[in-house]
Amino acid sequence: GHHVQLQELLKSFTDDLLNCKPALTGVDRSIVIAPRRLHMTLGVMNLENSSGRTLADAQALLTTLRPRIMELLDGHSLCIPLTEMNIMNPDRGSADNAHVLWLGPSHDAKDAQRLKSVSEFVNKAFRDAGFIQDRRPLKVRTRNQLHCTIINTSYRRPYRQPFSYNAILTSSFIRQFVRTPHDFRDPVKVELGTWSVDEIQICKLGSYGPEGEYVSCGCCSLAS
Repeated sequence: GHHVQLQELLKSFTDDLLNCKPALTGVDRSIVIAPRRLHMTLGVMNLENSSGRTLADAQALLTTLRPRIMELLDGHSLCIPLTEMNIMNPDRGSADNAHVLWLGPSHDAKDAQRLKSVSEFVNKAFRDAGFIQDRRPLKVRTRNQLHCTIINTSYRRPYRQPFSYNAILTSSFIRQFVRTPHDFRDPVKVELGTWSVDEIQICKLGSYGPEGEYVSCGCCSLAS
């Protein structure tokens, strides 16, 4: 979410969602993720349990992974193509009862393959070291999809209510982004650019920096 152009593009995208006439069922500003907070999660750590592992330990592990990450990149930049859109686990399998809308990479582009390789390597290293308890490996087009969330009803108050993905897919504004006919059971092809990644960060859940971003507690630079 640090790319200014990406922030502007996503703000335009979500503003168009919010300004649709008639209003899209269940879509309001409270559930839209601020563009500056856009991120891709490689794993969630709990450093307050009884394992004895600390933030310093996690930072040290991430640092040791850099040489192998650079080998996997083989002189290329790490980039995220935002070329697919879909929802996760709608209630009762209905696109009218969605809770998470995401953007992410398809599995076929070379950038996406490099992203997958690096992400899986980092995730596995932290799982093997006991920092990440979720044992499911990262995948493309699965429940554990590599993705950037742009709508999440967990932020709705006073209680969580779904939105209609069908309403989004049939809205007039979506046609400028969607490249092909769509079926909600498969990701929708979109064109929202390919964005470079400068570093892999350890961030504090729920934190807010000066620009509303997640607060970084450590990072691995990907600069050559």
